[in-house]
Amino acid sequence: MRTVSRGGRYYRVCKTNWADPLDSSFSKSNGGRWNTRGEFGAIHLNRTVEVAAANARWQHRGRAIGLFDLRPEQRPALVDVTVPQVQALDVVTAEGIRELRLPMTYPYGIPHERCRPIGRRAYRLGLLAVACRSAAECTPHEWIGEELAWFDHAPPLTQASSPRKFSDWYPDVIP
Repeated sequence: MRTVSRGGRYYRVCKTNWADPLDSSFSKSNGGRWNTRGEFGAIHLNRTVEVAAANARWQHRGRAIGLFDLRPEQRPALVDVTVPQVQALDVVTAEGIRELRLPMTYPYGIPHERCRPIGRRAYRLGLLAVACRSAAECTPHEWIGEELAWFDHAPPLTQASSPRKFSDWYPDVIP
């Protein structure tokens, strides 16, 4: 499996009532793009604040109550996370996507069920993370930036900041 080197500052969108924003147990219980329910956990991180903001909006798409309908104190917080330098599965470059037999339009229109066997294989091979294109607000020809799925068997992450309230991190320009 093709890998890319990743590390440094990432961002975790979290609910304000989470006791530990770096706990992967919710992901393990419910599954996600790269993990099936009950197998292992994966903490989803955003490479930039812009990707974090897109994911915050994306999580509320199609809901009766949108992100900006929430009371200010209920809007998501943001935690700065320090990620050690690792080799992560490459689901970012054209070469990595081609090797995984995903369409070049990835992540557009690709369901979690298609990604989970890839995540399982990477996990079983001992990789610590998946570096991937963000599915938030993507089109068949554009994607906003990168995410990192950090597996639960990887070294613990370092929370580089206390959670920042929404008004302190969300970009001023609201789409």
